[in-house]
Amino acid sequence: MDKEFIRNIAEKEIAIGVDVPYSREVDYITFSRVLKDDRVVASYKMYWLLAILDEVQEGNIEIEFRKLITRMIAYAWYPISKFRLYFGAWDNLGKVVNYISDTYNLKPNINKGELIVFIYNSNDKELNKMIKNLTYNVPHKFLSPFYDGIAKEPPLKTVMMLSKEHKRWIYEIYRNSDEENCIRIREGWDDYLKYNYKMIQGWVYYKLVCFLQKRNPNVPGIAMKLEAPQNRNLTTQTKIWTSIIERKNIIDLYTGLPFTKENYKEHGNLSMDHFIPWSFVLHDQMWNLVPTFKNINSQKSDNLFNYEDYIEGLAQLQYDAFCFVVDENKKDEIEEYRGILRVPDAVAFKGKGSYEEFFKRYKDGICPIYNIADNQGFKVVNGICINR
Repeated sequence: MDKEFIRNIAEKEIAIGVDVPYSREVDYITFSRVLKDDRVVASYKMYWLLAILDEVQEGNIEIEFRKLITRMIAYAWYPISKFRLYFGAWDNLGKVVNYISDTYNLKPNINKGELIVFIYNSNDKELNKMIKNLTYNVPHKFLSPFYDGIAKEPPLKTVMMLSKEHKRWIYEIYRNSDEENCIRIREGWDDYLKYNYKMIQGWVYYKLVCFLQKRNPNVPGIAMKLEAPQNRNLTTQTKIWTSIIERKNIIDLYTGLPFTKENYKEHGNLSMDHFIPWSFVLHDQMWNLVPTFKNINSQKSDNLFNYEDYIEGLAQLQYDAFCFVVDENKKDEIEEYRGILRVPDAVAFKGKGSYEEFFKRYKDGICPIYNIADNQGFKVVNGICINR
């Protein structure tokens, strides 16, 4: 990216009002405007961005329109085919989903990967026409915040030319050797999207929930209707925290109480809490889980707890968990910590690092996610009152 576009702004200065992770390498402020409410009249941009995130996670930076549109349809499949959610008068994803469902009798809970392969490889002329029609809007209109002030509602060909000239844009639009329209993720943006995958995904899902809730005001639990439910099994995480409690005699983050038989009897059994609510992060990774009592977990609900008051205690618990999973060679959990700490090798980091370095990296990883959840309207509370 050209140097004039690199913003040397301290992270604290941009936390308020900017919903995406900070970066010195890419124009994250312009990027944060791609899903502004006044720019979104259909679900296309949100599903387009989710599709891009998935492709970049798989290591792809040159991506056909068709592949991205296919992923968009697969994302919209479950909420439309299962719950018949209304996407609005300007949105044609429902027509595509209903056509596939009616023509091929596919189940609402079909595996997403299988659905993607089926749609992408389809020779159905009517379906392919629908897919092509979807490419006429979202690929270039997604870039509208980047060409603001340069052109007003330009056609695809104009945006294609502009995207070649302006190196700060998130992607370039081009035609490949097979004469297929594609995007090429710009240098720097690939790393930004890859390393901030979960944060950006959470932001997009929140925007999608708000978009659909406005159009389906009488439908409860929109967030739970976006994807086919997976068996959320926290057995492994519970076993890990149980072992840590036994070895370290840690206390509950929210009450300061030890995990004793008496306290379990009074406040409920051991329960895994998502420090940043699950309804925002949509995952069960160890770095966001803390042990607490069942009744306390229920009382905390989907609230955020004051960051400054709880970050030190949270980080200490997480350091204990990090050391445990490394020492016990828990590969999946090690990889989760590697991601949030942004280190190439979590095992080597544990061997050479210190708690102070862990604390710094953990804060750098979790703080932007917390800020986005806060900015998106999750209630911040000071704590829980209990009778002792």
